[in-house]
Amino acid sequence: MNAVMSLSQRRTEIDLIRGIALIFIVVDHVNGSVLGDYTIRNFVLFDAAEIFVFLAGYSAASAYLAMEARHGAGIAGSRLRRRSWVIYQAFLLTAVLMLVFGLLLAACRIPAPAIRSTEALVFQAHPVTTLLELVSLSRQPFVSDVLPMYAVFIGLAPLAVRAARARPLAFVGCSVALWLMAPVLTPLLPSSEGTGWSFNPFAWQLMFGLGLLSRLRPDVMLPQRVLGRSLLTAVAIGITLCSVLLAYLWMRPHVYEPWLPAWVPVLAFPLPKQSLAALRLVSFLGIAWLVYLAARAGWVARLAQWMGPVVQIGRHSLFCFVFGASLSVVIEGFTYGVAGGRPPRPVALTGDLIAVALLLGIGGWWGRRKEARRLAARSQAA
Repeated sequence: MNAVMSLSQRRTEIDLIRGIALIFIVVDHVNGSVLGDYTIRNFVLFDAAEIFVFLAGYSAASAYLAMEARHGAGIAGSRLRRRSWVIYQAFLLTAVLMLVFGLLLAACRIPAPAIRSTEALVFQAHPVTTLLELVSLSRQPFVSDVLPMYAVFIGLAPLAVRAARARPLAFVGCSVALWLMAPVLTPLLPSSEGTGWSFNPFAWQLMFGLGLLSRLRPDVMLPQRVLGRSLLTAVAIGITLCSVLLAYLWMRPHVYEPWLPAWVPVLAFPLPKQSLAALRLVSFLGIAWLVYLAARAGWVARLAQWMGPVVQIGRHSLFCFVFGASLSVVIEGFTYGVAGGRPPRPVALTGDLIAVALLLGIGGWWGRRKEARRLAARSQAA
């Protein structure tokens, strides 16, 4: 019974963190957002994408283990591959929605920067070619670009689970090697622009794999002795403080440019997201350990009790991601349309609050709807 309660609590904690990340993703993709100035990307060297991908790996491992225990490894693998197909379909839906909203904004002559990112202008010039590029994943519109990588990872998760279980250290070593080679492997990805995907799966597989391994082999990922945990905590605190300082300086070049040699920021501040820059990875791992300690202390679970709607968003993350991606474009169009250009902060804040309220409301409705269907199916089976 305690094991079941612990598993349920852990799932709630994961859903809460993922729900917060999804809210960050929505407001971060609204140009001129006020709340976007206070999301995690402004205070450390990574953003919500790292959280989303790490938790995707953790959740994939959890789902595989649960299905394997009930139905066997074969069924578990086939269901994850089926989930990969669903994610691909979600990408196509999101991409089409981006095109539709981009075309609407262009038709209404709203000067929102998102119009170009939605690929609507490219679609107007070459409609058939653009649709074929979407299907082949060589063109990935605004916000939807994380889903192709996610679909690939989930499809390959059964193989990754077997490798991580059997030889966890070799799994990590191969993953790190692939991450280091990622920039060289970028041309292998289908791309209409010749620049690869926005999220290079050869690099980001490391983040997904670490999440996977955290669920499968915590004995490998976590130090077992008190001294080791204490040292890791001290290192994590140091990494976090350095990340906060670097993030502060990164957004304020006028603070360091008068006295810092020019080669130092060139060395420290390139943080390419496409291939998961090392500083982004280290910054994430430092804070991830501190969040893990907070979860062990029960703080995250207590917070989840007061943030039920956010937990619902995280629990139904794929639907909420697609809805949130559409919402970010619509809200940007709304605020830019009202202001006739870049919105003043009161207008932008109003748009942010509407976006978050809609995400919480629709996400909660979707969760209740799915739960009602699940209960109805169980009662019919009984």
